[in-house]
Parts: sequence; C-alpha cells; structure tokens
Amino acid sequence: MTEQQWLGFLEIIQKDTYISKKRIPVMNIQMQLLALTVLILSAQSFVDADAELYNTIQVKVKNANLLSRETASSIINVKDLFVRKARYAKDCNELLRQGYTSSGLYVIQPEPLDKTPLLIVNCEMEYDCGGWTVIEKKTAPSPLTWNETWTTYQYGFGNVLADHYLGNEYIYFLTNQLWYKARVVLERKNNGRSVQKYAEYDIFRLGSMNTNFTLYLGTYKGNAGNSLSVPDNMVDNLPFSTRDRDLDLDSQNCANKYGGGWWFNTCPSTRPYAMLTQKELIYWESFPKDFIHVTFLIRPVNMYCNKRGMISRI
Repeated sequence: MTEQQWLGFLEIIQKDTYISKKRIPVMNIQMQLLALTVLILSAQSFVDADAELYNTIQVKVKNANLLSRETASSIINVKDLFVRKARYAKDCNELLRQGYTSSGLYVIQPEPLDKTPLLIVNCEMEYDCGGWTVIEKKTAPSPLTWNETWTTYQYGFGNVLADHYLGNEYIYFLTNQLWYKARVVLERKNNGRSVQKYAEYDIFRLGSMNTNFTLYLGTYKGNAGNSLSVPDNMVDNLPFSTRDRDLDLDSQNCANKYGGGWWFNTCPSTRPYAMLTQKELIYWESFPKDFIHVTFLIRPVNMYCNKRGMISRI
C-alpha cells in the first residue's frame, strides 16, 4: 500500500470514530493507533528505499555529484543499477533506439566498457529527432560560479537537471566512441516572446587529458552565427583553459579574465567573442547580449531521423 493509500485509510478511520465514538471508543482509538503505526513504518520504508538508491548511485556512478538525493528516483532506467549484469547504452541515441522516448535522466556507459565508468546524463528525446546527450545547461545569470578549477571542469559540476557542465573527461569518452556532432541551442527574449537560435557543428570531439581536452570542430550550419570558427575567434584545435591552467594563445589568462573555463584563442576585449561558461552572461556574437538560456547537446552524426512528431524547441 502506498503512502497516499494509507493517508486515505487513516481518514476513513477518523470519520468512523467521529460517528461511532459513543459506541466503541476504545476500539476506534486502537485502530487509529494501528493505522498511524503502519503509516509511520511505511513512510520510513520509503525513506530507507530512497537512501538505498542514493547510496547505490554514489557507489556505482562516477559523476553522482551531479545528482541530488531528491532527484535520484527520477532516473528513468534506474532499475538497471540493481541488475547484476546490466548492459547500459553508450549514449542517449542508443537509448532512443532501445525504445526509451521520454526526456530525462538516464544511466549510460560509453565504450570501451573496460575503460569507461557509468555516468548520469540528461537525455533530450523529443527535440529534433531525439537521441541528444546534454553536456551543458546554463541560465544567465547562473546560480553557479562557473569560474572553476581544471579538475572541476574535468569531472563536471552543477545539477544535471538544471545548470551543469558534464565534465571534459566524460565528454571525451562520449565523443570518441563514434563520430558526433554538436548543437548549441540559445534562447533569448524578443518583445517578451522566447526565441531560440542554434549553431550546429557536424564534427565535435574532445581529445584526451593528454591533449588538454583539445577541441575538434567540423562544418557549421544554423541560424545563430558561426561564433566558434570565424577569423576573430577560431577555437578549433585549441586546448581547454581554466584559471589555474592557462593554455590559451593570449598573454593574459582568458579564463581568469572572463571567469570560466573554455577553449580560448585570445582575449583582448572586455568580453569574449563566444563563451557559454560565464556566470552572468551567455556570449555568442552576431546577436544582442540578452540570451537567457543555453543548452549544449551532442548526437552521433549518422543516425536515422524521422521528424514526424518531433518538437522544434527544447
């Protein structure tokens, strides 16, 4: 019996007590005490189950720091964590092909399995054919600082259901098992109405830690402007840079100057040309600086896409 059912049961008993309290008051009091005891035990069992699930996730999932105890039970394929030899999908696209069509949290394991951990990711299954794995979400301004260290950017931070960065180590695992593309979806307000723009790159891959997570980009398409591969801001084949590991091509520490890790070329101006990891603003040149939200997604390049029934907005 669920907690809701027990509450209904207790309400019935209370009504019965009011009607017949003159006839069998002792029996009704005993029944109420019994129901209350069962309800307390039932609620305790729910708490214990949530604690057990959360503890299991902490042990098995590498990036469990991105998940709160309250949202642990919202993992859609959570039952797999309790299967001794569960076979996890390598990304959100494989989950989609397995029949999972709801957007939300999933456990995945990139390939090769002997070298990669279990990961919690946010899958977008309804936007533009689905199968997108979210590697970053950010609002502007963000509740997170984003001016984090190299290690923090390596292993991710934030809340996987809200503002977060998945982590360069895990993005490397994901983007080196197949050919992936990336899409940056930017949202801004225009006369009080929400408008989305996007920039897509038909190749998106990170090098390993040994390359300082060098970024490899392909050809651009979209309606937001090619802000990552223009003469003023060419970040293809550049390493990641943070305030405590300055690897950009400028004499200044761009990550420290702008307040967040990124693939920087130079930073001569007071604001970056394009940057999605700064607390206060979302920078993407060719548009006004009024973006309020960004979602960074990746998906395998060669996948079948049936757009019927798919939504055009995140």
